[in-house]
Amino acid sequence: MKLHIQQQGQGAPLVLLHGWGFNHAIWHHTVEQWAQEWTVYQVDLPGHGRSAVAPYQLTEILPQLSRHLPSDAVWCGWSLGGLLAMAMARWQPEKVRALVLFATSPRFVTAEDWPHAMTPQVLNQFADNLSQDIAGTLQRFLALQVRGLETPRQQLRQLQHLIGQAGHAQVESLHDSLELLINTDLRPELRHIHCPAWLCLGGYDALVPMKVRHDLGHWWPKLRTVCIKPAAHIPFLSHPEIVQPLLQKFLSEVA
Repeated sequence: MKLHIQQQGQGAPLVLLHGWGFNHAIWHHTVEQWAQEWTVYQVDLPGHGRSAVAPYQLTEILPQLSRHLPSDAVWCGWSLGGLLAMAMARWQPEKVRALVLFATSPRFVTAEDWPHAMTPQVLNQFADNLSQDIAGTLQRFLALQVRGLETPRQQLRQLQHLIGQAGHAQVESLHDSLELLINTDLRPELRHIHCPAWLCLGGYDALVPMKVRHDLGHWWPKLRTVCIKPAAHIPFLSHPEIVQPLLQKFLSEVA
């Protein structure tokens, strides 16, 4: 499988995994600062950006990522990328020195014992709509990510620009990765993750509600969480002035 990875900087390795429908360009506004202290690997997930289409089962995608990326790295994942980073820390712990997670969850859909997530109907509706109107479906998904922000239109234009910088995702991969989000539940695996882990949530996030951090306390007691109350689904992009000092403190401890 051809996996596009953009590398820059110097120092210990830092792997960046983007969210559903995006590509490595989502990190462009932060990577220059990180590259001063880290060797940064910006990954296009399969079928996204410049990477080739490949199966979206964890048993398929984790070995591919492992093959192309260094061991003992800090893995930073946003949304879908955070789910994959957690899975890598669980099943290939030698690859992951620490986890940095943004607006992500071990389970993206609700259950009787997991109320703070999206309903399966919402994600299934996205999947159904993809076949009929891919552009409109992605646009509605982007709008969800900026809901609640002070300048949603400005943030929406920024997201649209970043997606276009490295190419849109393939429809097949959008479907398959959405199925992965709907069907994956990593909660029972969290007790097997022993590396340091830091999760940043947004107070207005409509996709991963900030209240999920209270639910996570039962499954993952050692997880450190912070909530950026004025942020939505992309706190590292919308509120870097708040996120960066908090993140830098954590990174300095695991470097």
